[in-house]
Amino acid sequence: PTENLIKARLTEAFNPTILKIFNDSHKHTHHASMRGSSNITESHFRIEIVSDEFVGKANPARHRLIYSLLEDEMARNNGIHALQLKTKTPQEYEK
Repeated sequence: PTENLIKARLTEAFNPTILKIFNDSHKHTHHASMRGSSNITESHFRIEIVSDEFVGKANPARHRLIYSLLEDEMARNNGIHALQLKTKTPQEYEK
């Protein structure tokens, strides 16, 4: 499953102290862009990740790192359609 792939890649790349992955696909099955898609169960994800790897990086750079890790799955037809990301350093999370 795509969710397991996301978890494995993010864990390996970022060694997160917190990683939460929410599959929100069920909330988007009625959208026009999803009509005719064979992937309506693993298309939309919300990710919260806390990692030291984000120290010194702005949010756009953090997001680009994640997008590059999941590039193949996002580029495929019927792959990941959307990601919502919350990326924090441990210090930011503690605030």
